[in-house]
Amino acid sequence: MAAATHKLVSTAYISNDLAFSILSKLPLKSLKRFTCVKKSFSLLFESPDFMSMFRTNFISKHDENNENTLLILKERTQMIPFPYTFCTFAGDKLEDGERLDFPPPLIKGIQIEILGCASVNGTLCLYQGNYGNTKIVLWNPATTEFKVVPPSFQMYDNIELKTRPKAFGYDRVRYDYKLIRIAFYPSNFKGNWVEVPDKDSYLWDVDYDEYHTVWDRLVVEMNDPFWEIYSLKSNSWRKINAIEMSFNYWPDGHPVNLNEFCHMLGPSDDIVSFDFINEIFSTTPLPLDGSSNKSSFALGFSFPCFYVSCFYDIWILGELGVKESWIKLFVVGPAPCIMRPFGVGVKSFVFIIKDDEEIGWYDLSTQRIEEIKIKGESAGLKIIVYKENLLSFEGISI
Repeated sequence: MAAATHKLVSTAYISNDLAFSILSKLPLKSLKRFTCVKKSFSLLFESPDFMSMFRTNFISKHDENNENTLLILKERTQMIPFPYTFCTFAGDKLEDGERLDFPPPLIKGIQIEILGCASVNGTLCLYQGNYGNTKIVLWNPATTEFKVVPPSFQMYDNIELKTRPKAFGYDRVRYDYKLIRIAFYPSNFKGNWVEVPDKDSYLWDVDYDEYHTVWDRLVVEMNDPFWEIYSLKSNSWRKINAIEMSFNYWPDGHPVNLNEFCHMLGPSDDIVSFDFINEIFSTTPLPLDGSSNKSSFALGFSFPCFYVSCFYDIWILGELGVKESWIKLFVVGPAPCIMRPFGVGVKSFVFIIKDDEEIGWYDLSTQRIEEIKIKGESAGLKIIVYKENLLSFEGISI
């Protein structure tokens, strides 16, 4: 008797609607990989229906991650000797705030800055003073614990460097809080220098001889700016290697922490990211075109945004270092007024200052603008997302 043959027939079928619904819930990096599966997937980002689903899921996931999170508002007032105040708020409407007292090492009446736009494990990095004489303090408002960060000491030059921090983050592998900054010597510092031939001089190609006195000499300063990193565990600074970049201009844009990385607007048309675990820099070009205005660029908690005229483009980056992985998530506009973003709220809110200097927020989910009444002056405003943590950060120190 002949053996029976069985023909396997696949009954698995997923409709496009169901597939698109599943894909809209994926992280952007994973979603980009599926665009090569078939032609309809490659056109996902051109589909208004799919982008509507993707935006809705993106916002809902962003809101879930912000449970039990407060906002800290920094504002400038006319009160003397307290021209700057910090207040905590439980909601995005900034109602019924609770005032925070600064840690004792900081001087009242002098401007205090908070580095970044969010706390790191409930810890804030505060700094006060000018570029060459800055005091840095790590502070947990929930426990009132603080730590004064020491200056870096250059033994060869017998000088302390006290410049402003650029980024603050956490190394989850070593359980260590870290800071990075550009260290530079005071302008009046008379340090070490050497004289060498000019870089185009023929004397680089000849032996040292009696004609060395006619060198076209160039003074080379040995105290050039450099990047350094602070470790809370060791309570000390050390130099680190950095990508080649100009120190002449570096924006004071607010850095954003996400997944052990800190992202900053660089001196060129790019985002500079620092990996606190591996202690390396990387860059990602911005998705700028001929009509975009880089000066209006602002980093957000989960996305950066910038506006062109009265239109705002909000983008999300899928993969560091890959310019092509930028996806335009929202196009806001035409806006009823010129808006300048100055913070990201607990939910799907972007805080704005309008052209009439009134304060408000823009709801990404409803695309609605609402004014907020506060007592402070818009010139000194800043919003910090703060998640309380009752654990001691000092406990990890040696």
